[in-house]
Formats: sequence, structure tokens, C-alpha cells
Amino acid sequence: MTSPASSASSGQKEIDTRTSVASRITNKFGAANVIADAAVLAAYEVDGMRPAAAVKAGTVQEIVELLTFAAAEKLAVIPCGGRTKLGIGAPPTQYDVALDLSRMNRFLAYEPHDLTLGIEPGVGMSALWETLGPERQWLPFFAAFGERATIGGVLATDAASPLRHAYGGPRDFVLGMEFVTGYGAAAKSGGRVVKNVSGYDAHKLLIGSLGTLAVITRANFKTFPFLPARDVFVAHFKSSATAMDYCRAVQKSVLEPRLIEAISPEAAKIISTGAEAPLLLNANGWSVAIGVAAHERVVERHARELAAFATQAKASDFIRLGGDDQSGFLNPMSEFPSVTLAADPGAVIFRIAALPTVMAALAERLAAVARAVQLDHATLLRPHGIVYFALMHPSGAAPDAGRFARAVQDVFRAADELGAKARIEWAPVELKRAVNAWGEQRPDFELMRRVKQVFDPGNVLSPGRFAGGI
Repeated sequence: MTSPASSASSGQKEIDTRTSVASRITNKFGAANVIADAAVLAAYEVDGMRPAAAVKAGTVQEIVELLTFAAAEKLAVIPCGGRTKLGIGAPPTQYDVALDLSRMNRFLAYEPHDLTLGIEPGVGMSALWETLGPERQWLPFFAAFGERATIGGVLATDAASPLRHAYGGPRDFVLGMEFVTGYGAAAKSGGRVVKNVSGYDAHKLLIGSLGTLAVITRANFKTFPFLPARDVFVAHFKSSATAMDYCRAVQKSVLEPRLIEAISPEAAKIISTGAEAPLLLNANGWSVAIGVAAHERVVERHARELAAFATQAKASDFIRLGGDDQSGFLNPMSEFPSVTLAADPGAVIFRIAALPTVMAALAERLAAVARAVQLDHATLLRPHGIVYFALMHPSGAAPDAGRFARAVQDVFRAADELGAKARIEWAPVELKRAVNAWGEQRPDFELMRRVKQVFDPGNVLSPGRFAGGI
């Protein structure tokens, strides 16, 4: 049993250690861009852990110096920008310094005629649209917490945009990156134009790594031109099975929509709260939303054939929303996690990789899991391979950690039995310390561990946050 005197001594030792780290960081890098005030550092907490200092780096050289120093002093560093997605991943095993990249927000190169763009990781989504919009170009990035999200965070978490159906994920349109490894070496991979020399695309390893391998200092993209006509169509169905039958019929056809979303009635309610205009989703059954962007005649063909497919799939309703601006639909879909957390801060949100052929069965299994423990739930199916599933407190019910823990294990089990792979993206820290946010250890863990050893042999960057405690 720990005595009060022993606890007090341990607490004082921790305070002294944090003070020492903050003092050394400030002495090394100067007070101008170092934060050591505990109240301000609360904004940099990760799963209840607060760093001793935050460094606002403005150049690659400053990042190199910080990581070299951290490796020598055995300090743990977590990179961040808008800090909207620091809750994703397992709790860190150590956290001494926050590396704030918000000052690195420059557009380094933009060639509209070549459809190429080079930017620093601190560039925000709004700044991106303001620069690309006048050139009638864009990037298919639509992520949760979009108003504050930065490009670095979107890449580090491999944010699941609804537009993956047509454009793929960031790995498909990132041309190259520059980065700093965990031991302070500046490196680059890929290039700055669409046609690059052959070689390993090492930068693709950083996408979705949660900052555990390296700190991104520049990202080069292939941009996309605006298409002249856009529209959104919504079909209503009785069940997830009939909704997914419709999705598969569209996917097997010659049609090329840029987004397809199958939405449970509970998810429809959540998504609609974040919409500026009515989305006309089905409150009593499932909805399928399909977005199209093409030349006007192609959009009209989609309208005719999507309606015909809906009739064949016995849809109870088929609606053409009209209008040329899809952002009013894309933004609420992208913000499903943020709107869910706003409604219930204690919600548990899963991201599940699944084949389209098992999604309807998976949706039914997940709903059964929630009903068995009397929790509210919402499901969003993206037929290109991603499922979002949220478990929430029933209205007016007191928190019950035991019910959530049982449900989490059942969700992992259901996903595994259907050949899917689940992970928790958002959850209260108490739950994340009780269960493994990444599920069972993956068969490729040893390969991931060896990659971590190459990029960050001192385990400086975001230790413990990735699968298997990497």
C-alpha cells in the first residue's frame, strides 16, 4: 500500500521533472515560440496526458533540432496542428513535448496549369479552398472538424473522406513528401510533379501513421479541376440489405458517381443536425445518398439511370436534391464524428474496414450488439470499404462504462467474424485504457515494428499511439 508521504513525494518528483523539461526546452529554443504555462498546455492534452512544453516550430531546421534534442534526452514528442484529431489512437505511453506545426502554414509551390501543389502541414482546410477555388481547382479532402483541421492532421490520420469512392484516399493523390525522422534526419520521398522517377514511395507509410514515424514538413499533391455540373440524389429503403443492394447495382454499372453513402435512420438524424439545408434523409429506414460531378449531359444520364436502379431495388422514394453546390451535403457527411461527439461526448466511434459484400450483414450485427446492451447507435456505410459505427448513451441515461466495454468487445468480435477490421477512432480515455483501441494484434505487426525501428529507433514520436503499442 502506498503511503501518503510516498504519493506526495512521487507527485513532487513528477512536477520537478516537468519543470526541468520545460526549462531545458525553453533554454534550447528560446521563449518566443515555447509554451510552458500549464493552463495553456491543457489544449495540447492527449488522452489526459499533458506535455511539459509545446514548441511552435516555424522551419524544418527547428524541427530537426528539436527531434535531435528529444532523441538525445529520451523525450517523447507528439506532432500536432489544429489538434482536432489528437483523440484518435491509443493513449501515449510517454508525452513530454508537443510539436505545434501551426506556424508552418505556407503555400510553397502552386502550378495551376500543371495541377500540382506543394504546402506545409499547418495549412488549414479553409486556406486551401481560398487558394485553389479561384483557379477552379480543389483537393478531395473533406474531414471531420474541417473548420480547424490542417493538412498534416488529415494525412497523419488518413481521414476518411466521403469522396474516397471516386478519388481514393490521400495515398492516391499525394505525389511526395518531405519529413523529419524521429532521430532528426530530414528526408524526402516521391516528387513534386505527376511523373516522378521510380523508387519506393516511403512517404505513403506516413499517411495514417498518427505521427509515429516522422514529422511531415511538406506535402505535394495532384490537384483536380472543378467539373461543370454537380448534383445529389437520395433514395429511401426499408433496410440496410436493400440499401446495399442498390449501392452494388450502381457500382457494377457504367455510372461513375463521386460519392455513395448508405445511412441508417439514427445516423440520418445526427447528420441532419449539422446540415444548413434539409437533406431529405429517411427517418424511418435507410437512405442512400449519391453525389455526381460531370458534364451536364452525364449528370442527366446519372439522374435517369439512378432512378431506374432505385425502382428495381424497390426504393420507397427517390429524390433529386438539385443545385450546383455539393458542399451542403458533403460537409454534414464528413462531420459525422464531430456532430456525434457534440451530441454525446462519451460516444464511442468505430472505423471499420470491410468488403462491400459483408456491409449489410455487419450493419445488422452491430445494431444487435447495441440493442443487447441497451445503447443507442448509428451507422454510416461507405461501400468503397469503410464503415463508421457509433455507440451512444440512451437519452437521459447515466454513463455505464461496463456496458460500453462489453459492447466494444462484441463489435470487435462481430467485425472479425465477418472478415472486417475494426478500430476505435474516438472514445473516452477511461475506455481506451480498459480496451485495445486497435483490436486484436494484426498479422503484419512485426513488419510495422521494423518500419518504426527504421524511422524512429529511439521511440521519440508519439510512442504507444499506433497498433500494437508502436
